[in-house]
Amino acid sequence: MNRPFVYGYLAEKENFIDRIDERRQLKTFLGNGINVMLTSPRRWGKSSLVKATMEEMSGDDKKVRVCFIDAYKVHSEQDFYNAFATAIVEGLSSTLEKGIELVKKYIQALTPSISLKSDPLNAIEVDLNYKPLHKSAEDILNLPELIARQKEWHVIVCIDEFQQLARLPEWKRIESTMRSVWQEHQHVNYCLYGSQRHMMMDIFNNASNPFYRFGQVIYLKKIKKEYWLPYIQESFSKTNKHISEEYASRICDTVDCHPWYVQQLAFFVWSDTNDEVTEEIFCRQVQTLIDTNAPQYESDINALAASQIAMLKAVCNGEQQLSAKSVINKYGLGGAQTIARNKKVLETKDFVERSENQAYTFVDPVFRLWFRQKIN
Repeated sequence: MNRPFVYGYLAEKENFIDRIDERRQLKTFLGNGINVMLTSPRRWGKSSLVKATMEEMSGDDKKVRVCFIDAYKVHSEQDFYNAFATAIVEGLSSTLEKGIELVKKYIQALTPSISLKSDPLNAIEVDLNYKPLHKSAEDILNLPELIARQKEWHVIVCIDEFQQLARLPEWKRIESTMRSVWQEHQHVNYCLYGSQRHMMMDIFNNASNPFYRFGQVIYLKKIKKEYWLPYIQESFSKTNKHISEEYASRICDTVDCHPWYVQQLAFFVWSDTNDEVTEEIFCRQVQTLIDTNAPQYESDINALAASQIAMLKAVCNGEQQLSAKSVINKYGLGGAQTIARNKKVLETKDFVERSENQAYTFVDPVFRLWFRQKIN
């Protein structure tokens, strides 16, 4: 029996919930030649959304070809260009031999080879024998456009955790080269997505950076409770278990409809239920959720300064005026410069964010539960 509720890998088929409007947006922009930059907090389902949308687009139009790159695995300039070429080979060629011939045909200055990897999910790797020469870099980045033009295809290159590239020492050179090459492409579009929102916004919304106005920026929102409730209840029902609408609603409310945590908490509750969800089961599994994620939270909090933890305490207690003298004195927030610096650090690291009324709130709802139990 396949278990209901998934987390830790891409949500697909019946486990992919809603995102109707977002899929429509992506298809509209990318289908009409507009690049997309997609961002949200971690574990909100960006990768699942992009994969589902790309499957729909390639299924609807046989001329659409998609290439996927995970920038999280890129640790050097050479890694990036090898990963880029590998993605093009995998996405645009039917066999390894044809793929390597494509690379040799269009990048004659290189002597690439293909090696098999032990990881079945990433079976091949292209070694370009790349040296950081400007001309070679441009040729590699032009590869999808050249192939798409010849084949009369519409190619979409998707780069997950794009902001990781900005951590490379050579980033400024890579960034400038990418923009200068990609802006000329007529048959290729780019879907660049990541979870470090402040880095993503700086890359794409900062007028001094090359990728400014490169395309449409989309901020992914939470999935509404109205879509989660039938999914949770039906998933229980399919396995001959019952959860009332009240408990399904409480799962959503406990984790603020955070996609990863809805799936995780629902799974914990489901696994502890024989017939029907009870209050005892629900409360026990909320604690399991907190305890399961605690090691990561402990690691995160240990990297913060004492004044930053003090600011988190103020936010946790609902303080809205962090610069008010009474709040500063109550929590020991420090001087004006310290407060300003800590706000920036906590926002940049996605501990807190500003809500619509400009008050600070926790980004991670389960971290908030853990923090309230263990720290506050």
